[in-house]
Amino acid sequence: MLLQCVSPGAVLAGENAGACARKVLQAVVHASGASLGEVLESIPDEKERTELIQRFVQPVRFFQDESGYIYVYTLEGLVVGHGGMKSLEGKNLIDHRDARGTYDVRMAIETARKGGGFFEHYWQKPGKKGEFKKITYIEPIPGTEYFIGAGVYIP
Repeated sequence: MLLQCVSPGAVLAGENAGACARKVLQAVVHASGASLGEVLESIPDEKERTELIQRFVQPVRFFQDESGYIYVYTLEGLVVGHGGMKSLEGKNLIDHRDARGTYDVRMAIETARKGGGFFEHYWQKPGKKGEFKKITYIEPIPGTEYFIGAGVYIP
């Protein structure tokens, strides 16, 4: 799936680009979370749920450069599915600190428990070295103990 943050003929820069990116994040996360919530409702087995989530997140890409991806964690910090870094799946990142010392996964969990929202942190960009500033949007997945998120790296 490829979503672009540009309407025909529009030139986006500065605040407009940021506002557009936030709208895309919110739309992708909300639609994906609602869809997963519906499907997961009928799957009681945790292993099957995990496999479905991992298959679901892998192909999702958005933004023109396809740098957008989604991920799903438990509310205890376990990475269930990660579209950007599959190697994180199965790891608990509750104690992860970003480049500035922020417990970013704990911040994500807190945001999910409050119903969702945006926050800023630093995270490794797939294929790059080091951590980059990122705006992230998180929502709980309805009817589950999971949350779903996506972010945009800030140049």
